[in-house]
Amino acid sequence: MTIETPILHLPRHADSLLDAEWLFLHDHLPPDDWFNLDYAYKTSTWLTMHSRIQQRQGGLQKTSNAYQDNRLDWANYKSQTLRQLSSHIDHLHGHHSIEDGQYFPRFVKNYPRLAAGFAILDNDHQTLNAALHDLQQSGRRLFRATLEDQQLAETLHQQLSQVGILLSRHLSDEEDLVIPVLGLS
Repeated sequence: MTIETPILHLPRHADSLLDAEWLFLHDHLPPDDWFNLDYAYKTSTWLTMHSRIQQRQGGLQKTSNAYQDNRLDWANYKSQTLRQLSSHIDHLHGHHSIEDGQYFPRFVKNYPRLAAGFAILDNDHQTLNAALHDLQQSGRRLFRATLEDQQLAETLHQQLSQVGILLSRHLSDEEDLVIPVLGLS
């Protein structure tokens, strides 16, 4: 008689806050299968939305990097940042609101073993919302700036970097919990 050792699935992000025991659904739907035709109709919308969030964040960081490296002048930096920042923040707030108000409670009801994991995601949303508030305040200062303000640009650069790091880990953790739930539902 052979006793099988359960597979221990690790979170996909090195800085993940998730416990491996919460990834039990990866036994049935591992990350390599998330875009499999059997599941993509259930999972691709969520994954695509996260990809777009990462693209918008990357675009903002690219603009900030270009200014910091003197590859972009103040007027273009200001214009591009303001155009990208408002929609990015608004989209993230809306995204979090829908998840917290509709999806996460339903997922916890269906998979109570994941409650602690979803509590981490909820806490991330609160942390992200506070960081986005600070970023929005800096964006307002940028909007009102009539002269080049390198200190403000540096503040925005640091804030974008911090949000980017948090978003990267959060989105990965969220996908590790959510995508198997969606795919297997």
